[in-house]
This record gives sequence, C-alpha cells and structure tokens, in this order.
Amino acid sequence: MRLRYWTAMFAAGGIAIGLSYLVDTPAEHVTALPDTAKTDQSGDNLIADDQNASVETDADFEKPTAAKDTETWSQVVGMGDSLSGLLAKAGLDTETSREVILAIGSEFDVRHLKPGHRLALELSDDGLPQTATLEIDDGSRIQATFGKAPTVQRLEPELVSVRHAGEATVNSSIFAALDGAGIPTRFATDLELILGETFDLRTQLAGGEHIRLMWREHHSGDRVVGDPTIDFAQLDLADGRYEILWPDDNSRRTTIFKDGELLQTFDQPIRGARLSSAFGLRMHPVHGTVRMHSGLDFATRQGAAVEATQRGTVLFMGKRSGYGTVVELDHGNGVQTLYAHLSAMNEKLEIGQQIDAGTPIGRAGSTGTSTAPHLHYEIRVDGTPVSPLADTHLHGSSSRARTKNTLSLVGEMQTELDRLLASRG
Repeated sequence: MRLRYWTAMFAAGGIAIGLSYLVDTPAEHVTALPDTAKTDQSGDNLIADDQNASVETDADFEKPTAAKDTETWSQVVGMGDSLSGLLAKAGLDTETSREVILAIGSEFDVRHLKPGHRLALELSDDGLPQTATLEIDDGSRIQATFGKAPTVQRLEPELVSVRHAGEATVNSSIFAALDGAGIPTRFATDLELILGETFDLRTQLAGGEHIRLMWREHHSGDRVVGDPTIDFAQLDLADGRYEILWPDDNSRRTTIFKDGELLQTFDQPIRGARLSSAFGLRMHPVHGTVRMHSGLDFATRQGAAVEATQRGTVLFMGKRSGYGTVVELDHGNGVQTLYAHLSAMNEKLEIGQQIDAGTPIGRAGSTGTSTAPHLHYEIRVDGTPVSPLADTHLHGSSSRARTKNTLSLVGEMQTELDRLLASRG
C-alpha cells in the first residue's frame, strides 16, 4: 500500500504531536511572472537576450516528467453518510480510505460529520488521492495532502465582525425576555453560567429586571458564519447592577463588576471558547446520573489551542481515568490547574518545567469520557476542586491600574452600546 504515512504515525504514537502542532496558514497566493521577465534570485534574467548566451540542448538535461493527470471528485454529505462510505463511493479501497480518515481525523472529529459538509478529492490517474478536503461548519476546511511530505491543515475563512445591541425587560424568564426582544437566546445560558456563583438567574428573578447586551456576528461575504458571541452585558438585578466584559479575540479574561466595583476576574484557557458547563452538581452527559462536576467545560473545535491560565510548573502529562489526556500545572501554595480531554500535548513541555501564563500546553479534543470536543478545566486547592468562577487563590486581586483600565473599557462598551441602541431608532 502506498499511503502508509498516517497509519505509521498512529502506530508510533506520534500523530498527536506530529500533526496537532501544524500551524494553520491560509493558502498561498502564487503569482506567475511573465515569460519575458523571469529572474533568478540575483535579479538577472534567466534567459538573456545577448546573442552570445549559451543555449542548452536536450542532451544537457533530463526532460521533466509530465505531471500526472488528476480528477476531482466531490459530494455533499447527506443524512446517514459516513466518511468511509463516501470514500468508497469515490473508488478508494479500504486501506487508502483508512489513511484519508486518519489524516482528516487529526484535525476534525469525524464522528461529527453531518449533512451539509462537503468532501472533495483530487485523484491521480492511478486512483490514489493527492488531496482530500473536508468543508465543515463555519466555512472551515480540513485539507490533507499526500505524497512525499504529507500535511494536514485547518483553513479558516476570512471573517468580518458586525456588532449588534439589544435590550429586554424580564417578565417570566431571561430566555423569554431575550426571545421577545430578538436577541439570540443562547445568551441566556451564557449569562446564567457566568453569574452562577453570584446570582441565580433561573430562580432569583422577580420580574422587571432590565438587560442590555452587545454581541458580534461573523460574516463571510453575505453569509453569517457560526454562532454569535457576546461582548458585553449590563444587568439591573434586585441586588445591584452587574456589568460583564467578555474577552475579545486578543484576550482570555472575563471581568465582572457589581455597582462599579470589581467582583471577579476569570482567565479562560481557550481563546474564543464558549463556557458550556459550570462547576457543581449536574446530570452527567454520559452516565445519565446526577454527579458533581468538578470544573468548567468549554465547548470548542477539535484541535483548538489550550493555554496555561497562570504561570506555573508542569506537574503531570499523560492519561487519567475519565479525563483522557491531561496536563496538570502546579502554581504554588497548594494551587493546581488541570486541563483534560486533550487531543494532544505540547511536545516541548517537560515535567518540572516552569511556564508562563498563555503558554500553549495542548490541543482540545474528546479523549476520555466525553461526547464531543471540549476542554474540562479545574482549579484545585490542597487537592480539592474549587469553582474557577469564584476562586481567588489562583487569580488573586487585580491591581488598581488593571482595574482602572478595565473600568475604562467598560465605559467605552457602554458608549458603544448606547450608540447602537440609538441607531436602531
């Protein structure tokens, strides 16, 4: 069999390291020079106009081998389709299909293939794939190339962010209030989770509470891509005014103010990920029983970069029952963090190594007891898990300068929110 690279990588245990840290880069744009202006690196013409220039004959060099003809095959994923089934339709044998699945699977959990995705293959005249491209959600593509130097990369579309704002008054539930105001209802869960340690939006609402939100949609051309992301919220609740500032694309920090005073800060281990499950008792998604959830879950794509939330020392790298692939950091004074269900660990890390906040430690995945790609994040104090949204051991108190800067940013958000609401007429 001629396509054995990915199988060999898995057999050697190197697929997680060898593939997961490939840099996502856009496709290269190559512009051909006019035939009359082709130059070498020194800027001199490769073919001179001088009559004394030497002329090579066929005897002086070997003619290049003609490129193999290629055929393009593509199909949109339908209900009930599997990747192996689609590859069989394209004429690939079982072993070749396995290589393609392993390659694509290094950047995308193929269990989450769904209708609307598209698979495209470039096949050489001997029927073997030269490239395999899977178009998935949000305009992203997983592209695998085969040959002497196989590669896999995730290509993201160029997106333009468009800001929106809305406000609502609660009568029965926050979900109903957002729905009635034309605000994405997914933000009800975002607000409930982020304020869960301070104010229970499911049980403590009395009616009459006012909510103002600002969020972003992501556009590729005239198409909305992915889910909206919340930037800022102001909630006038029974016990005071809450202002919540979510991290932007260049930050990992969420900040909560109450009545103008800093209430809590929280650094996310994945940039742009959405908090999907809070600390505390919950119905376990796999076991189906109520169990203690000892950390936070962040929903994200397979292979998303996971970063250390604070400076620390690498304590453990490996497998833990239920947690799958794990990295644990020690931050001193009995405080540790745990990052679980990873698809890969940073091969440059070593036990005992000191690393800074923001250092890449691995890639998100779905190893261990898991139903989909996500990151499980824990903070432990003297071995006991504590809620990361309420913890003060790891993050401590913010400096006055940082608090002042954040309050200034909150003021800017308020101004932009007022402008957007006024522009709606």
